[in-house]
Amino acid sequence: MGKLNPNWKEKVREWESSNKSTKEWCRENQIPYTTLLGWRARLKKSDHKKASIKPVMDFIELRDKPSSDPGIILEYHGVKIQLKREFDKAVLKECLECLRGSLC
Repeated sequence: MGKLNPNWKEKVREWESSNKSTKEWCRENQIPYTTLLGWRARLKKSDHKKASIKPVMDFIELRDKPSSDPGIILEYHGVKIQLKREFDKAVLKECLECLRGSLC
């Protein structure tokens, strides 16, 4: 398509800010109605293409999502053990044995 004429971009902006109908503005500025409509369509298309091209530097920040399932919490005499869904059973067994006093 080539580079758009910046003059037309300004003319389309002038018409948009004038609050006049397209035909009225064109008649006052001696510009053919179809020419203004054509440039308006080209500029809209150009703006749409520019808006749809994302800069290379865009990124999305990823954050850990807090789990809605806290697992289970074992509490005995003020000692709390929180177990997530994927807990290691061997580690739990060691903790319980230690709490019973057999290995500590």
